[in-house]
Amino acid sequence: MTRERLRRVVRTATAARSNARPLAFRRTAPGHAWLATLCGLAATQTHAAGGHHSVDDAAILDPGQCQIETWGGQRLVHLGPACRVGPVELGLNLERERNADGRTVRAGPQIKWAFALTDTLSTGVLASASWQRSNAGNASLRLTDSSVVIPVTWQFDDAWRAHLNLGRDFHRAQPSTSHSGAALEWAALPALSLVAERFREGGRNAWRAGLRWTATPSVNVDLSHARDLRHDGPRGWTLGLTWAFAR
Repeated sequence: MTRERLRRVVRTATAARSNARPLAFRRTAPGHAWLATLCGLAATQTHAAGGHHSVDDAAILDPGQCQIETWGGQRLVHLGPACRVGPVELGLNLERERNADGRTVRAGPQIKWAFALTDTLSTGVLASASWQRSNAGNASLRLTDSSVVIPVTWQFDDAWRAHLNLGRDFHRAQPSTSHSGAALEWAALPALSLVAERFREGGRNAWRAGLRWTATPSVNVDLSHARDLRHDGPRGWTLGLTWAFAR
């Protein structure tokens, strides 16, 4: 999300409160998504701050706007269309992962709501679910995971934003796990931002650092490197593209 987009979310929510309108749900970025992979290497469960980043921001698309996010890593390809529908952002996450056992396909919806607390602080709720089918073993499509995340975004300077996520991942055949993280975003240039994040998903702890280039007002390109905190954990690069448009 751009800084101007966050300000539009803040202004919209602030105006709604001043007009005594009830708060309503709004979108999540990716925001969460369900099972994805750490740079296409390790299973995770959320997408954020726009693009493939794991820590989500507390902002949604503008009214009448849609977007398509896509990214890929060493073994994973993701496609995520989303649209603003009323006060919420509705999205669909589609992924295909290749590993030693064959191919795995995942699909699932997500919904996000965000609202302003102050002129610089916003929060919301993100919920998502994932169905999975693998060509190894059971080939039927089965619900495997769901997730609920509360994102918080603080714009503490014109060039700096901080994001915090607190939530839970619920797994079909395993105990639920913590879903949390923190990220710092710096707009080094009008068209270039740097993002660093530390997160926990799917029982794993990892960090990610990358950059976002705003090629046009409607197109962003993301490149990042992620690494598991374990010495022998997975690591890798992810390249993503986001295109926003009016429907």
